[in-house]
Amino acid sequence: MRLQNSLDMTSATELKEFSKWILDVGDGKISEPNDGYAEIKIPDEFLIKEFDDPIDAIIRSTYPNLLEQYKNEEFLKCRAILASTIEIVDKINDYVLSLLP
Repeated sequence: MRLQNSLDMTSATELKEFSKWILDVGDGKISEPNDGYAEIKIPDEFLIKEFDDPIDAIIRSTYPNLLEQYKNEEFLKCRAILASTIEIVDKINDYVLSLLP
């Protein structure tokens, strides 16, 4: 995973810790051995805790200033939302498209 060089030291450290956690999840190092189903404890600092609409909260957190930046390739390629099912992906995509002019 690539880290941004232009971040201040605190942000770079936080991004590095988050990147390591994501890689550990992907490598199966976070949960215990399982039969294909695992519960993963997400650290509090990675959670969006205050919201009315969860999809809106995730989009606004991941894509701040989306309406000003949606044509900016660099802005878009540095961000992603992971979803557990294709149905959730479709809901997220539909919501984002509804926001754009």
